[in-house]
Amino acid sequence: MSQAIAVAAPSALGPGARGFKAEMDRLRERMRGLGFGYDEIAIEVSRRYPVRPRQAYRLAWGWTLDKVAERFNELAARAGTDPGGRAGMSSSHLCELERWPRSDRKPSAYVLCLLARVYETDVLCLLDLADHESLPQHDRVVLMRRQGAETPFGERVLALAGERGLSLRELARRVPCDASHLSKVVHGRKLPSPLVAARLDDALEAAGELVIIAGTVETAHGDAPGQALDPRRRAADGQDASGESMTVTLPYVPARLVIEVLAPAAPAQAEPGGGHLALVRGRSPRADGGEAV
Repeated sequence: MSQAIAVAAPSALGPGARGFKAEMDRLRERMRGLGFGYDEIAIEVSRRYPVRPRQAYRLAWGWTLDKVAERFNELAARAGTDPGGRAGMSSSHLCELERWPRSDRKPSAYVLCLLARVYETDVLCLLDLADHESLPQHDRVVLMRRQGAETPFGERVLALAGERGLSLRELARRVPCDASHLSKVVHGRKLPSPLVAARLDDALEAAGELVIIAGTVETAHGDAPGQALDPRRRAADGQDASGESMTVTLPYVPARLVIEVLAPAAPAQAEPGGGHLALVRGRSPRADGGEAV
C-alpha cells in the first residue's frame, strides 16, 4: 500500500479513545491551513471516524458539548424563542440528539435549524440517510424547504438554486467559494461582495439579476449609488482616522486572476491615484497593443 493511500485511510480511533483529541486537532489545523472550511472538515471527520453528522460538525469546530449547548441557548434567547432560558439545551440533551436515531431523543425541525445556525451551515448538512429515513414526513418537508433567507438577495439565490435542484454545498462548489461563507451570505449574516454576486449570477444563469440585487442591498447599507457594483471601491471598514486605507480586490474576469493592492502614497510623495501594486496571472491586452503576462 502506498503512503498516500495509507494517509487517506479512515482512522480506527474514535471519540473517547486515547489520542483522539490530539489527532482531531491536527486534522483541523492541517485542513484550515489549506484553506478548507468547516463543512469540508466535517465531511472528512465523517469519512474518517464512526460519528453522526451533527457530532462531525461539532468536532470540526473543535467545540465541547457544553460549548455548543451554550451557543445554542444564546441564539434561542436572541431569537426570542426561549427568552427566559427555561427550556435550554444541555450537554446531555445534545449528546442524545447527536446520536439519534441510535438514541430515543429525536431532534425537532426547530432544533436542527438552530443547530445549523450554530455551525453556520445548511441544515441539510446535519442529516444523513438514516436521519431522513427516521424523521416524520412533516419535519422532512419543513427541512427540505430550507431556512428562509432574510434578504431579497438570499431569497432569490435559494429560489434559483431550488429550481435547479442545487444544495448550498453544491452551489458553493460551482461558484467556487466556501460553503459556510455562502450560507452566511444567503441568510443575511454577510453582505454579498460584487465578486460572489457575479459568480452566483453565472452559476445560476440569472442574467445579471443577482448582481443588480446585490448592488441594491449594498447601496441600502450606506454606499453611494453606483459604487456597489464597482469592485475597485474602497472598503469603508479599511479606513483609519487619517483617511488612509488598503483595499484588496479580486475582480471577476474569466480565466484571469487579478489581485490589486491599492494604498494612497504619503502626502510628500503623493502621485495621482496613490500607490498601486498589481499582480496578474494570465494574459490581458496592454495599452500599446501587446500582451501583459
